[in-house]
Amino acid sequence: MKKLLLLGLLGLSACANINHIDVSLEEEPQTDPLQVKDPMATDNQRIIDDARREGRLNNG
Repeated sequence: MKKLLLLGLLGLSACANINHIDVSLEEEPQTDPLQVKDPMATDNQRIIDDARREGRLNNG
């Protein structure tokens, strides 16, 4: 019986403390996804441009 009473009191105290929980979300910075460059993409473009200048790649 004491265990049941203790369990009930713990349950009530848990419900009473739920008002003290603060949930806040941080906003992600708003950046334009088209402005973010992938370093691999710029490196690939450099390799393609070098190959075109050296004549190893046809223009299409």
